[in-house]
Amino acid sequence: MRDTIWSRTLPAASRATLLASDPLPATADVVVVGAGLVGLCTACSLVSRGTRGIALLDRVSIGGGATGASAGGLWPGHECLTFATPLVARKAADLHARLRAEFPCDHVPGGLLKLVDEGAVPRERARVDRVRQAGFDAELLAGPEVERCEPRLRRGSRAVWFPQDGSIHPLKLAAALAAWLRRHGVAICLGQAVRHIEPSGAGVRTKHGRIGSGAVVVAAGAWTPLLTRLLGWEPPIRPIRGTLLATGSRPPGTIRSVVVGPDFYYWQLACGPLAGGGSEEDVGFSERPDLAVADRIRTEFRDLFPALRAVSFGARWTGFRPFCEDMQPVVGPVPGQVRVFVSAGHFRKGILLAPLSGELLADEMLEGRRWQPAVSFRPDRFAPARAEGARSGA
Repeated sequence: MRDTIWSRTLPAASRATLLASDPLPATADVVVVGAGLVGLCTACSLVSRGTRGIALLDRVSIGGGATGASAGGLWPGHECLTFATPLVARKAADLHARLRAEFPCDHVPGGLLKLVDEGAVPRERARVDRVRQAGFDAELLAGPEVERCEPRLRRGSRAVWFPQDGSIHPLKLAAALAAWLRRHGVAICLGQAVRHIEPSGAGVRTKHGRIGSGAVVVAAGAWTPLLTRLLGWEPPIRPIRGTLLATGSRPPGTIRSVVVGPDFYYWQLACGPLAGGGSEEDVGFSERPDLAVADRIRTEFRDLFPALRAVSFGARWTGFRPFCEDMQPVVGPVPGQVRVFVSAGHFRKGILLAPLSGELLADEMLEGRRWQPAVSFRPDRFAPARAEGARSGA
């Protein structure tokens, strides 16, 4: 399991759940490749609609990729205008609220403050109007209003306030979902690096053996194109490394909300530590940390929170967000394949979109229908010829 502030703050029982592995079955009705929140929620949606015989495979551990290295951000208000229609953000927020009501995840509903420069105020005022029209709360704040929301933030700040946003503990949610799936008969098989996916989802080969299947879902984050290229289709998804830092436990309310600064963002976990970062490093799958990036995060934090300058960030980790070329995830059937599906490319929105992505795939797989507001997620927007061109230009 990756060493992050999330893994460091896990209860022993949750840690055991994330590391427990079931034997690889010989066959399954559905094989889901990738046990992050996107894969877990896909399996949950299928089970909830009556599907049995599901095997969930991962090359490392449950939540061992982008999920466990993320910021746990739930920012539907802040992100709603990045979708083709705000209906996507609203439905994603509603589905996540239902999920949180059933599964423990240390939800921190503290809102989000996006700091803005004086010159950007007219543009941000127009953005606030559009966010409100989309059905989310937003407000442009200045000076004392910002200080009331976040007392330790530097004086004189301006910000857009999104009160419905917040954060969760992604590994606690992953552990709760995994436990539920096992109670409903799902085999979760770890250490199973997938080597080959057979055409039409007839089977999957891992380094430990073959599992026959009726359908396959590839939910492997930034690694997804490395698997789908075996089927002649490679979506333009690539890893963008993010660096994050965290402190030891601090008093409750040290930071009340998610604060988005000029380059990075900062928040406080429900259990006490402060965290910050969120760099965008286009370095392939290189895990070697860039110490200069960590220094930039510390410098910005001290500038934004002068009263917390003495705070020490003792934990550091990186993770690979799956970035898709057009900034929309890829959810649905793989072009040219009858029973192979994909759910990847969520970039910064994987925590928020995981439950919705699971429902969208269940609609496609079990009922053959597509929710029209999410039509921009269709995989066939990247045809095989287009995907080949993206690969040759890399």
